[in-house]
Amino acid sequence: MSGLLLALLFMACKGDDEVEYTQFNVDDDEVVISVGEPEVLDPVSTVIRSTTGEVEIGSAVVSPGGGPIGTDHEVVIIVFDDYQDQVDRVSVRTQSPGRGEDEYDLIQDSADEGYYKLTITSAGEPDEKRDDTLTFRLWQASTTEEEAP
Repeated sequence: MSGLLLALLFMACKGDDEVEYTQFNVDDDEVVISVGEPEVLDPVSTVIRSTTGEVEIGSAVVSPGGGPIGTDHEVVIIVFDDYQDQVDRVSVRTQSPGRGEDEYDLIQDSADEGYYKLTITSAGEPDEKRDDTLTFRLWQASTTEEEAP
């Protein structure tokens, strides 16, 4: 009995499952927001498409679509019901001229597995004006077993 337990323990310690992600949508699902505008602008939105760009798999809305420095922008991604089981993670990449790139994971709603949300705040100097690009990325998890050394 103890030999079986030891063998099971050894097999459990043999390797760790490492999660790798594959992008589930096309690379250019994006919107542009205007930073440094004197007024708060209307929301901007786009359709989220499959890797070939042929199938609509969700939608993205950023509200507001622009405004003064320091504006909070609510980013919402909705993954359609048919694809929710295939999407395991959602992120947004921000690209700002002269400020570089960042990427943030959105938070999945506890009651709706297809609803993801994040609030980001536009930063900058008081008189700065620019257009930032937000690129939406949906990810599908796959596990590979990694052997322990």
